[in-house]
Amino acid sequence: MYFDGAANHSGYGIGVLLVSPQGDHIPRSVRLTFPDYYPTTNNIVEYEACILGLKTALELGITQMDVLGDSNLVLRQVRGDWKTRDAKLKPYHAYLELLIEKFEELKYIHLPRAHNQFADALATLASTVDIPTNVVVRPLLIETRSAPAYCHLIDETEVQDDLPWFHDIRQFLRFGTYPEAATAKDRRALRQLATRFVICG
Repeated sequence: MYFDGAANHSGYGIGVLLVSPQGDHIPRSVRLTFPDYYPTTNNIVEYEACILGLKTALELGITQMDVLGDSNLVLRQVRGDWKTRDAKLKPYHAYLELLIEKFEELKYIHLPRAHNQFADALATLASTVDIPTNVVVRPLLIETRSAPAYCHLIDETEVQDDLPWFHDIRQFLRFGTYPEAATAKDRRALRQLATRFVICG
């Protein structure tokens, strides 16, 4: 479980990414809009993110996992290396300990900020986007593509009359061949037309 918090001029946000052993990615992102009488600091935001991650894991029935973040303070206080002296953080630490008791095993790992980019991006997104009250924005679908969109144009076009409209163009691009009945004028037109297309893959 990766967690991170973001505090900037636009607001406060927290981000969590759970990654299953099978490689499934489960992101969560929350914008914090506390009233003024609830103080909000960088460390509080990090605690909020860690708590969100643990609660999400419990909701999914997870009892063993690694907890990864770039907040040295939160991780050291959770491990007991440092005492929680800040009065504003004590209720967070106490609540975190209650959640931790529900797990069979947790391993805490401190990450450089550069290695926590996904959770950081989720937190930053939540902090900068003005989300209406009681509105839930579903997680974004993030994919990777290895070829430009236009490369799929030919393959996705419907076939008509047994042969697709681009059949002669594709044959020329792939094999340099012309239709059997093509005249010199037809061949010249086909060569010019083929310059507008690319076959990918």
